[in-house]
Amino acid sequence: MKTITKVTGTVLFLLFCAFNSSAQVAYLDVNEKVDQYPTVEWLKGAPVTKFEKDKIYLIELWATWCKPCIAAMPHLSELNSKFKNKIIFIAQDVWEDDLDKVKEFIAENEKMMDFRIGYSGGKVTSDFHKNWIKPSGTFGIPRTFIVQNNTLVWMTSPDNLNEEILQLLVDHKFSIEAAEKLAEKNKL
Repeated sequence: MKTITKVTGTVLFLLFCAFNSSAQVAYLDVNEKVDQYPTVEWLKGAPVTKFEKDKIYLIELWATWCKPCIAAMPHLSELNSKFKNKIIFIAQDVWEDDLDKVKEFIAENEKMMDFRIGYSGGKVTSDFHKNWIKPSGTFGIPRTFIVQNNTLVWMTSPDNLNEEILQLLVDHKFSIEAAEKLAEKNKL
């Protein structure tokens, strides 16, 4: 009887492990290939459904309740105007359920939000949450993702972004080390 109980317990444990491992989300980190943009509702600008090779995307996670996110918007808008034909800027609203509040915020702050805007909602079941937020280990915003040539090349915060770093991307000379040096130099 003890042998049957041990075997049954072992089988149940293995089934539990197998089920849980298949239910885990893929890990998203620097140097990962990314092809599809998660399904979101586009509130401003042309929708992005997939990442095109030879293009650069800057995706900024934000919410209307996030003061550092809002503080970064004018700077991002300024960078967008300088790199408009070279980098696709996306402000991706996350972690909030009130779509009307987001739309109202965008309407009231249109001048400082001169880029594409996506809305994923506040649910952890949203496509964006399941495919980007959770797999990347994102627990706070603002958070910036940079994609170049269908590859996630950097995860950072908007206060680390400046013209010199974005120019490295455009010139195909980007490395995290070079970007971090430039970001640190500009903070001094």
